[in-house]
Amino acid sequence: MAKQLETKVHFELLDRADRVEGICNLLLRRARLIPHVLILCPDNSFAAQLDERLWTIHPESFLAHGIATDDVEANSQHPILLATSIQRDNRAEVLINGGLEIPPDVSGFVHIVDFVDGWDESLKQAARERFRTYRQMGLEPTYLGKKS
Repeated sequence: MAKQLETKVHFELLDRADRVEGICNLLLRRARLIPHVLILCPDNSFAAQLDERLWTIHPESFLAHGIATDDVEANSQHPILLATSIQRDNRAEVLINGGLEIPPDVSGFVHIVDFVDGWDESLKQAARERFRTYRQMGLEPTYLGKKS
């Protein structure tokens, strides 16, 4: 019987009040390493901001992506899918949490990325709570800090 892979969770430090930029930088750093990705956005406005920024983040780097719709076939074509709810259409292995809450269903993801908003004490505390909640879910989150 094949052993089921344990979901890895890691937190990255954001030192500025710009989660959209933090996600874009993460994707640029790891674009060739990350398979299909679901970015869980807290709302449609955030998804639209992220969509726009992904088009302009770096002139030499295009990150193929799309915003989730009701069209499962179209969603499945996007290696990076932006959605306001958990979607499985693009068979994402990586979930990037763009919000401040634990995603409602993390099962089936190989890797979850969350963030510590280092610039605000109340948001740092919220990240600590998410860290503890992941542990209570049987996962072992790690903190990777800021990557340049």
